[in-house]
Amino acid sequence: MSTKSTKKDRIISFFQAFGKSMLVPIAILAAIGIIVGLTAALNRPQVAALLPFMGNEHVAFILLTIRSISLELFNLIPVLFAISIAFGMAKKEREIAALAGFIAFYVLMFSSSLMVNSDYIHFADTELATFLGVRTINMGALGGIIAGLFAMMIHNKFYNLKLPAAFSFFGGKRSVAIITFVSMAALGLFIPFIWRPIAFGMSALGEVISSLGLFGIFIYGFLEKLMLPTGLHHVIINLFRTTALGGSMLIDGTYVDGALSVVNALVGTVPTQELAIFTRFMGQGRMPIHLFGLPAAALAMYHVTPDKRKAIVKPLLIAGTLSVFTTGITEPLEFLFLFTAPMLFLFHAVMTGIGFVLMAAFNVVIANTQGGIIDFLVFGTMVEDSNWLWILVGGLPYIPIYYFVFKWYLTKKNVVIADGVDGDIFDDAPSTTVNAKDNLVYERAMIIIDALGGQENIVDVYNCLTRLRCDVKDTSLVKEKELKSTKAIGVNVVSNTHVQVIYGAIVEEVAEEVKDALGIA
Repeated sequence: MSTKSTKKDRIISFFQAFGKSMLVPIAILAAIGIIVGLTAALNRPQVAALLPFMGNEHVAFILLTIRSISLELFNLIPVLFAISIAFGMAKKEREIAALAGFIAFYVLMFSSSLMVNSDYIHFADTELATFLGVRTINMGALGGIIAGLFAMMIHNKFYNLKLPAAFSFFGGKRSVAIITFVSMAALGLFIPFIWRPIAFGMSALGEVISSLGLFGIFIYGFLEKLMLPTGLHHVIINLFRTTALGGSMLIDGTYVDGALSVVNALVGTVPTQELAIFTRFMGQGRMPIHLFGLPAAALAMYHVTPDKRKAIVKPLLIAGTLSVFTTGITEPLEFLFLFTAPMLFLFHAVMTGIGFVLMAAFNVVIANTQGGIIDFLVFGTMVEDSNWLWILVGGLPYIPIYYFVFKWYLTKKNVVIADGVDGDIFDDAPSTTVNAKDNLVYERAMIIIDALGGQENIVDVYNCLTRLRCDVKDTSLVKEKELKSTKAIGVNVVSNTHVQVIYGAIVEEVAEEVKDALGIA
C-alpha cells in the first residue's frame, strides 16, 4: 500500500468519524425541532379559532413551557458537539473522552471571557454570546467543534500515559483532564485574537454561496447527496445548519449562526417568509425526492425485478419506501441501486440539487431537517405562508420522471436490484424460545465477524442511523456475499481500511450483537 494511499485513507477515516460523531446530537435536535415547530403551529390564532380549547391560558402555558425547554436544548449545540465529537472519535475509554470534551468547551469559553473582558482586545456586544452562564465571544457550534477535536486529540494521546511511580496518580485517565484544562485555558486566552478573521472567512464564504443564487443552492443539494456513500454528507449538512456558512441573523442583540439555529430561534415568532433564506439549506429541498421521486423509483425497481426475485426484493423496497417517506432516511432505498446502477445515483444527486432549487425558487419555507411526510405536515401544512402547495407542484413531476428513468435504465442495462441478496438465512430458523433466538443472534454476529475478515482483522465497529461502520486492517479480506446474507442491503468499501454495511432500521441491534461477540464496549 502506497504512502499516498495510506494518507488518503486516514483523511477519509477522520472525516467519517467526525461526521458520525456529530450525527447523534443532530439526530436528537431534529426530533426536538419537530416539537418546536408543533408548539409554534398550535399556538397560532387559526388553530385557536378551529379548536377553542387551544386558546385556554393553561394550554398556552404548557405549550410555552415545552417550546422554551426545547429551544434551550438548541442553545446547547456547541457543548453537545464538544462532548459527542470527543466521545465519538476517541480510540478507547470513551466516557473519559466525553468528560474531557465538556471540560475543554467550558474552559475554552471561560478563558476566552477573561480575555474579552480585559483591556487587551475589544468585542462589540453583538459579537458576544452566553454559553453555560459565561459571556464570551460567539463562536457558536464551531467553538464546540474546536473543543471536541482538541479533547479527542489530547485523550487519544494521553489516556494511557505512564508516569514515574511518585507521580503515577496523575497519569493515565487523570492526565487527560489535567492536560485538557491547561491546554484549553491557554487556547482560550489566544483564540479571541484569531477568531475575527475565522468568523469573517466563514461569513464571506456563506455570502459567496448566497451570491451564486439558485446555482449555489443546486451545488449544496447536489454535493449533499453525492457525498452520501462516504458518509461525509453529514459534515456538509451540519456546517451549513450550525455555522455562519448557512447564514447569520442578529437576534436579541446577538448574532446567531447557522440555518437550523436561526430557524428554531425564530419559527412561530416572525413572518414565515423571513426565514426563506435559511430554510433553503434545510430539508424542504429533499421533499420532491422523499415524497415523490424515491417511492416512484422503488415501484420501478419492483416492476423490472425478475418474478423469481420479487419475493426477496419486495420487503426491502417496502421498508425503504416507508423509511424515506415517513422519516426522510434514504439509505435503505438508495443503497439498493447505488452500486448496481451508479449512473442512476448520479441522476438522483442531480435531481436532489434541482429539488433544492425548485423549493427556493418557489419561496417554500418549511423549517424541517429530514424532509419526510411528518415534517411536511408539521412545518408545512400547519404553517401560514409556508407555500407548502408548491411542494406538490414541484414534486408531482418527480413521480413519472423517476419511474420512467429508473425503469428505462434498469431494463436497458439488465440490472437486477439487490442481486447479491439471497433469502434471509434466518427466515426458516426456529425463534420460539429464548435459547433459539440467542443462538440466531450469535450466529449472525459470527457470520458478520467472519465476513469482515475475522476478529483479528477488525479494529472497531460502530453504527450510524442505517450503516454498520467497520474499521478493519485490510478490506480485501471482506466477503460481501456473506455480509449480504445477514439482511444487509448493501456493502460499501470506502477505503483500504473502512467498510460500511447497510442494514437500515435494524442496524443498532446488529451493531450490538457484533460488539457483544467481539467484546467491544
